[in-house]
Amino acid sequence: MKILLIHPHLDLVGGSENLTRILLYELAEYCPLCEFVVATRARKEELFPESKRIKFVYFRKSGLDIKCPITSKIIDLVITYDEIIHQETPDVALIMIQEPVHALLLKTIKPGYRTAIYIHYPFEEELTEANLLKFLELYRFPNIYNDYYRYVDIRFVNSHYTLEALYRHYQVDASVVYPAISWHYFEHEPDVNEKRSNTIITVGRFVPHKRIDLMIKLFRDYIKPKVPDSRLIVIGIPDVRYMDYYNEIYKLAEETRDVEVITKALSEEDMIRYYSDSKVYVHLRLGEHFGMAPVEAMSQGVIPVIPRASGLAELVTHGKDGFLFDNERELVEYVIQILNMDHEKIVAMRKRAVRTSYYFTPSRFAREIYYHLTATLGPEKQ
Repeated sequence: MKILLIHPHLDLVGGSENLTRILLYELAEYCPLCEFVVATRARKEELFPESKRIKFVYFRKSGLDIKCPITSKIIDLVITYDEIIHQETPDVALIMIQEPVHALLLKTIKPGYRTAIYIHYPFEEELTEANLLKFLELYRFPNIYNDYYRYVDIRFVNSHYTLEALYRHYQVDASVVYPAISWHYFEHEPDVNEKRSNTIITVGRFVPHKRIDLMIKLFRDYIKPKVPDSRLIVIGIPDVRYMDYYNEIYKLAEETRDVEVITKALSEEDMIRYYSDSKVYVHLRLGEHFGMAPVEAMSQGVIPVIPRASGLAELVTHGKDGFLFDNERELVEYVIQILNMDHEKIVAMRKRAVRTSYYFTPSRFAREIYYHLTATLGPEKQ
């Protein structure tokens, strides 16, 4: 089987890019007879190396003088996908971002062509009038959804929370396939019995809806006074669309004792080191469809405190391997509870958290995706 894998910007560092990398190379390992054509605008070669069975094709520019940026990008994609379909002859396409326009273009070029899509959330929550052109530069079309999801043959979603949103807005169904974290996190076995410092950690891009500013204020005003030796580590990457917000966070952190903000891109080994020294992971964004940082943290024995109103809540058994909060008061109470927790009890919670993370392996993720792709093609294509 030959798979066309589509992700418009593999040169960026984010959740969907990382998940695409995990899936691509795990599928190549799992299916030694499969071949892969990866279509993208650009890629980080050190993260996405080419091989005998993995070929990268970049979107071609038409060269036409077209003033409308949407039309220009669409024509680029039509030219690129037409060449791929007729020259590379892939059996099925898997689109790793939630924009069905890519599937429609493929079906326009070759009617009946089989397409699949991995939906992180069924619409773009960060789209504004100011950043629309930035999305278009990256061959993203977040304002073109309508009812197009129904024309994709295979739909995957990352959580039941996302599935509910997809059905509510577009009345279409999908298969829930939870994402995966890198093998590196499973190769490092945490010492769940060690006595760790009272460190709280949170990870995420510096964008307003992640509410990192609120986390710092809650730490300053409520957690630090109750647990004087506590500290907060914030790890993330500034977003060029929200630099004012990033500057606000950085200033707030400078003014707050025992808050460290880390903005450089960290290796997985570095992330493991930070997780391994932390007691609590806090995710403050409400309505998070899913996120792999909490799973990474759990794999290293960190106890998560995450919002009940999110796909992340599907990870946690409340009070057993983490805590679910409904409001800021509960969040503060649970964090303080963990920081002051009896050692025997926190060791038991750490063990359960680590066990929960075992589900999110690359092999499980790749097998589930592969099964759904091959089930629709017939044995002669597999």
